[in-house]
Amino acid sequence: MKTNYCKLIVLFFFVACRPGLNAQTKLSGETPDKPETLASTVKQEQVPTVFSDSVLRLEPVFVLAPKHGRFSDYSAQTVKMSTLDIVTNPASMADILANMRVLPGVQTNDNDGRLIIQGGNSDESKVYINDLIVINPYGLSTKNAAARSRFSPDLFDGVVLQSGGYNAEFGQALSGIVNLNTKEWADMESKTDISVSSVYADITHIDRKPSYAYRANLSYSNLEPYSRLVPDSYEWQKYYRQLQTDFFLTKEFNSRTKMTAMFQGNRAGLAFAYFNVDSVRFNPDLSQTYLYAQINLYHSFNREWSLSLASNIVSDYLSKTNLQYPGDKVNSWIIWNHNKWNLQYSKGKITNKSGVEFVCNPYREIYTFDREYKNQINSEWMSLYNDTKLFITNQLTANIGLRGEYSNYLNRFNLAPRLYLGYALNRRNIVSASIGEYFQLPALEYLKLNDGMDFVVVSKATVSYSYVKRSSKFQLDAYYKKYSREVTWKQGQFQAVDVGNEGKGVAWGADIFLKNDYKFLEYWLTYSYNRTEKKYARFTEMIAPDYVAPHSFNMTVKCWMNLLKSMLGINYNLTAGTPYYDEWSPYDQLGTTPLRNRLDVSWSYLPTSWIVVHFGCQNVLGYRNIYGYEYSTLHSGLRKEITNPNKRFFFLGVFITLSKDKKINQLKTL
Repeated sequence: MKTNYCKLIVLFFFVACRPGLNAQTKLSGETPDKPETLASTVKQEQVPTVFSDSVLRLEPVFVLAPKHGRFSDYSAQTVKMSTLDIVTNPASMADILANMRVLPGVQTNDNDGRLIIQGGNSDESKVYINDLIVINPYGLSTKNAAARSRFSPDLFDGVVLQSGGYNAEFGQALSGIVNLNTKEWADMESKTDISVSSVYADITHIDRKPSYAYRANLSYSNLEPYSRLVPDSYEWQKYYRQLQTDFFLTKEFNSRTKMTAMFQGNRAGLAFAYFNVDSVRFNPDLSQTYLYAQINLYHSFNREWSLSLASNIVSDYLSKTNLQYPGDKVNSWIIWNHNKWNLQYSKGKITNKSGVEFVCNPYREIYTFDREYKNQINSEWMSLYNDTKLFITNQLTANIGLRGEYSNYLNRFNLAPRLYLGYALNRRNIVSASIGEYFQLPALEYLKLNDGMDFVVVSKATVSYSYVKRSSKFQLDAYYKKYSREVTWKQGQFQAVDVGNEGKGVAWGADIFLKNDYKFLEYWLTYSYNRTEKKYARFTEMIAPDYVAPHSFNMTVKCWMNLLKSMLGINYNLTAGTPYYDEWSPYDQLGTTPLRNRLDVSWSYLPTSWIVVHFGCQNVLGYRNIYGYEYSTLHSGLRKEITNPNKRFFFLGVFITLSKDKKINQLKTL
């Protein structure tokens, strides 16, 4: 093991260039015709901001500030959403990850809720907060209901989806990442937000001082009143309840040094009853305690060099009963600790970052049915990476990256080269291409059954065209992915057996994205085409997976009606059917599910400048979407449709903001 670490360290220093600071590429708006220096206010100091015409076409913005920039967001293949985009989309109900469905290449099935990006299953995407992986970002949910993400969108200054490839700093995601970056000191305003709704009550206090700002939140959710008024198909024994608190602090020690710190504590539980296709009664009882903490330190040595240090820790304890068999029980405890050191250098047309990561991920599980089964894993992995951004000409930019990872649990090493090229035809038209390799450890459910496995691998190539004009954007992406060492297994009596890396696959497709606005109207249109074939899981031959549809279309329209002091939101999603298979002969496709569609609406009304009344309804038409079929193990041909437990979901909330400025509200940018 020491030999492998030494090899990795030698490799890192061999490829490392001069590590770098902060140059974030922006692809919207007009570029200045000549160099211009502006004054940006950070805390109470003036920080010089230089717009340089030497890289005019791609609009790099160099900001000398304590926090390092994400200098290589892979430009045109990246889509960013604001907090307002999320909270006003009726498809998401202010849920960050549910809102991803409006973006190119993304699907979310309403019986699960997790992200499916460009043909990859939900395990192939990762959520990052301030450049660190957050495991299990989804809360508890019932069977066949969509899980919601844990974090509030108003914690972040924007949400970035990178689906067309991403730079060498990020790893352990085969299909894409969602990068969340917390708000800066200047973006936080002193206020108190009080929210009362049909499913939760919430209070948030934000205070901004000359050198620091903090946000404290307490939230309580209880679905009993709602579920009694709007029953679903389950017999509830303990309605979903959740108590959550979180705290965020940003502190600027001086003009060069900054710290951010976060904490979240969450306790949730539910119990319900249902019958399977063979009329066997199940009584699932789930409870979870989730604790999350993170700290980031940023320091600029001078105009060229900066350093960042970051660490997070997650404790996730989950207790579940009556899941696979009546009377079974699972107790699992996951610890996740991600640590990162990053050094950056930026000068002229070269920006470079180099870093090292270490992750510790112990896992304990006890499964009880006829007897007690124990599983224990102590997984650790480290990575070294180097990523360089070059402005080769006024129009041409390149990212060259190399990432190496070593897992001590698997005793395996990987090396992932990545290359990105972007070319600006003019100020608004950009073409780009990327190619690279992406590695990911098998999921814990497989690692616990076989410690002799290997990394799963995706080799991916993408090309992209973007037209950007102020707030409007048109984007066309095409991609090709080749899978190798996919996880395969056979079904045993109680769990998978013969788990290995015998699988493979290919995925290819295209995505079209259009965002535009006209006066008080804004609309987003997305179409995605995907063809995926894999030999994976229990499938012994190449098949089209049952979790991804070949066609999906999404339309979001928002309209501000000044006379009514209201915003109307409409979202429509149409998805082609997915294949389903015989449980006993898994390579035999039995058919394809019907088309799925969902119409969502929302209405936000401002009776005063500091109060918002919001109403939303998902699946207004009550369309019964089918996601597959559960087949009987006792009676041949007997099956049951897999669908949502409720036809529609209604939401009503009142959001009150108390502040010195009476014009501030939770939709203030309206």
